[in-house]
Amino acid sequence: MKNQNLYPAPCFYKKTTLLAIFLIAFLFVFKTNTFAQSSLTIGTSPSSEKLQLQPGETYEGEIVVWNLSDKTTTYQIYTRGFRQVENQPGTAVMLTEAEERKALYSAASWITVSKTEIELIPNKNEKIFYKITVPEDITKGEYTAIVAFISDTQAKSLGTTAFTNLSSGTPFLIKIGDEFVENAELLKFTSDKNFYEFPTVTFETRIKNLGDTHISPVGEILLTNIFNQEIGKIIFNANGQSILRDNTGNYESVWDFGSFLTNDNKLILGPIDAKLVVTYRNFQPGFAPLVAETSFWIIPWKYIIIALLIIITIMILLKMRKNRKEQPQPLPK
Repeated sequence: MKNQNLYPAPCFYKKTTLLAIFLIAFLFVFKTNTFAQSSLTIGTSPSSEKLQLQPGETYEGEIVVWNLSDKTTTYQIYTRGFRQVENQPGTAVMLTEAEERKALYSAASWITVSKTEIELIPNKNEKIFYKITVPEDITKGEYTAIVAFISDTQAKSLGTTAFTNLSSGTPFLIKIGDEFVENAELLKFTSDKNFYEFPTVTFETRIKNLGDTHISPVGEILLTNIFNQEIGKIIFNANGQSILRDNTGNYESVWDFGSFLTNDNKLILGPIDAKLVVTYRNFQPGFAPLVAETSFWIIPWKYIIIALLIIITIMILLKMRKNRKEQPQPLPK
């Protein structure tokens, strides 16, 4: 009987090892990102106005509005008070007529606009001029109003219940008087998961406004690794989204680094600590900051399993080669 070689040829070992290395490199390099897109029908500038006025004062300004769609649309212009969407900072929902009548801090009646209807042509800007006249006998406080743009179609279908959000109008926050109380409480700061396969982490923060004026909390999230080395820094509330008085705001901060090593070769693996430091005051902004800490793990378990399988495979192949060499060779006939 002819002696058969039951063991792989040397080139087989080389091909297997190269294939395993290529697989690991491919997994590390290839990463797919998806992006959610949203479409707006109009744009406005300024996106919001924050004013400090006094009783009896008059203020004038303008709003530039443009059509983001590809067709000409007619918009009705409304002036109403607004409220914040629950737990969503930086949002403004126009009050209904019934809500407007009960609103104690609406400044809608103070504002007059140069037009009540406007036709917006694609790729063309239009200006709306407005005038704010503060009543002489108004009491101290923070008052709100929004100059909102609602299409004819939407206005007809929704009637007096029509509403708008921040993207289709310009909200006004008007402070009357001085010495407002700025106070806030940090209710939550955590990562959305405890374990991650990649350095892509979403931090969730909840802040409650306990004062009598709006606040715009800003700050940073500092990230450190197991060796207490700084591996990242995230700007908190980079867009300056505000929380109205008597409201709570939820914020999301995303850290997507895309590598397990920083540019200066600091390791992004294992337990990671995150520290949030936020300030929210206009007066004495560094006084009484909101501080919290949380931690999570980054463990690329798929890579670890692949690496272990490769090591085990190589050890088995090496042992097979060793056993093959130790086998007695048949004597020549």
